[in-house]
Amino acid sequence: MMPEGSVCSQTKQALVKVERILLAAGLSRENVVQCRVYVPDVEYWDEVNAAYADFFGAHRPARVVVPSRNLHGGALVEIEALAEMEAD
Repeated sequence: MMPEGSVCSQTKQALVKVERILLAAGLSRENVVQCRVYVPDVEYWDEVNAAYADFFGAHRPARVVVPSRNLHGGALVEIEALAEMEAD
C-alpha cells in the first residue's frame, strides 16, 4: 500500500511501520542507531524533521538525509532504519 497525504503524514506512516518491525523483533525505537531518510526535494525537510523529532523524542539516532529524485510510487519520503540488539 502506497502512502497517501502530505509529507508529514507519510513520514508518520513510515515511522509507524518502522516501529512495527522493531516490535516484531523485540526491539523499540531506542534500539535504532541510524536512519537514512530519502526525500525527493529538500523543501520537505522541515516537515519531515518535525515528524521524525516527535517520533524519536530525546533519542537521537544518527541520521543521513538523502535528497533524491522521484521516489517509488510517488512517495514523498522513504525511511531506512538500522537497529542494534544486545547479544545474549
